Amino acid sequence: MEKKIYGKTDSLKKITIEYMESFIGECYSPGSFLPVEVMEMMQKITGENGDEVAVCLDRHNRVVAISYGDFRCVSVPELKIRRSDSRLCGIRFLHTHPLKSTSAHGIYPSEVDINTLRKERFDAMAVIGIYEKEILGITVTMLQRDQSGELNDYETVGPCKLNGASRFDSLYGQIKSLDKYYSKTSQEVADSNEKAILVGVIDEKTEGSDAEILSELKELAESAGATVVASYTQRRKAPNAGTYIGAGFAKDLSLKRQALSANLVIFDDELTPTQIRNLENIVGTRVIDRTALILDIFAARAKSVEGKYQVELAQQKYRLPRLTGLGTVLSRLGGGIGTRGPGETKLEEDKRHIRRKIYYLEDKLKEITTRRSQMRAERQKNNVPTVAIVGYTNAGKSTLMNYMCDTDVIAEDKLFATLDTSVRRMVNEDKQDVLMIDTVGFIKKLPTDLIEAFKATLEESVYADLLLHVIDVSSKDAESCMQTVEDILDKIGATDSPRMLVFNKIDKGFYADIRPNPRNYPGYDKVFFVSSVTGEGIKELKEAINDFFTDNMYEFECNIPYSDMKLINFLHDNCEKIEEEYTDKGVRVKGTIPEKYAYAIKEL
Repeated sequence: MEKKIYGKTDSLKKITIEYMESFIGECYSPGSFLPVEVMEMMQKITGENGDEVAVCLDRHNRVVAISYGDFRCVSVPELKIRRSDSRLCGIRFLHTHPLKSTSAHGIYPSEVDINTLRKERFDAMAVIGIYEKEILGITVTMLQRDQSGELNDYETVGPCKLNGASRFDSLYGQIKSLDKYYSKTSQEVADSNEKAILVGVIDEKTEGSDAEILSELKELAESAGATVVASYTQRRKAPNAGTYIGAGFAKDLSLKRQALSANLVIFDDELTPTQIRNLENIVGTRVIDRTALILDIFAARAKSVEGKYQVELAQQKYRLPRLTGLGTVLSRLGGGIGTRGPGETKLEEDKRHIRRKIYYLEDKLKEITTRRSQMRAERQKNNVPTVAIVGYTNAGKSTLMNYMCDTDVIAEDKLFATLDTSVRRMVNEDKQDVLMIDTVGFIKKLPTDLIEAFKATLEESVYADLLLHVIDVSSKDAESCMQTVEDILDKIGATDSPRMLVFNKIDKGFYADIRPNPRNYPGYDKVFFVSSVTGEGIKELKEAINDFFTDNMYEFECNIPYSDMKLINFLHDNCEKIEEEYTDKGVRVKGTIPEKYAYAIKEL
């Protein structure tokens, strides 16, 4: 048996480590539930150093592992034991609690202790409370059957002094009766789902509670299928380079995670590979950032071939610099001694594979971009007006298009319900066809790789004749959501297009009962207040769209010389109406052309 002390042993003297190692592999006091020799050793170590120490005993009272921690906690040693939902693991876990007073509170197991007992299926969890080098009391906690007969409850026996520890010897009989196969309960099935803790770093001057600040991240997590069990923020001038949050807060987060039985921690900003690796080592579970969460949602929602290509491209670009941060998922080799040689070769193979995948996906998306360009050119040739609906995610864009075009595009009350571009036809009062283009919703901190991957889709906004910027007027973050969309539109070069502002969901009421003043939004031709559910305000919006395309038509009548027949062809391609009369001096042309093409004939 390897004689190794787990945990934080850097601060211990060599003689202390050797003293603890001498216990490993030895059997003590057969028939005694809590061997006195082992507890005296634990009393000595904690009393002298003020830190927690843990000992794992098998059913033969053999010491199979020892772990050393700090004054707040001690880690569970790495044990090669059976951990089954149907059996106890055959190990008793004894650990100390350093006490700062004679209060009996610290003698009892913490929430972290109870959750560890359930997770590891220990035979028992013993807490040894030590105050000023003396054992103040000992308690033993064991799993118990609930009313349905399943091992979900627990019972704590004690406390008692060291000289009364023999009272626990009768617990051997309970272990034998409890160590039987049992079926998995519905509660345990529910507990197998991902329970997430949300974490964010905010400026010291930011106001609001943790729940308010991380409300959007909570929506994202729930959209991905996780159950959010807690939210925490830390106020800092700048994120920590190594762990994003402070090292002390990271340790506290580990304890909170264990107490809540959470198996996922989600951060509200993008983390570096080093930060993810360091946090996973401290917190003891999987850590992801906002970008990974959004990519996961996009991957689940993408339905079209184009959408799937775009999402996968963004995922591969995100993964490439983070291979080492994913532990054994891709590198196949853990950290520490032995990671060189073949391990490095495997890592490079993974990187080359991802690069090849990126090149392949980029080529596929180039083909899609070319097809989209050809379709746009055909629409322009046929003078079909296009209106792109843009806005923050879940602002009601798809519902608005459904009402205006009498269609049934999928529209749900959740983030990123629409990922695939939809094009529908709206007939206005002049019976002129207008194409409405529904686009992917925007969000704060939208990953750069995602914007780049969705470039082919977002170009529909750049080349549209008119943009409808839709805002959820019932949201308290309406103003900041609007600015987020403006920033992204500017990033993709769509701010030069004519725009109308559409405040949607007025049926839900205006936030704080304040109707936004249209004069506060320069750069927009008109502002509308509508409900995509009740239809209120939709008629006025459709009329404004009709007027926009009517008012932006230029009527002309001019003479074009025969030497400039290219202009005749241009007019044939772009005029709404055209009449021609051939004369001795040239071609007399009369017609109507969109304002954007009028430059070609205004000087004639």
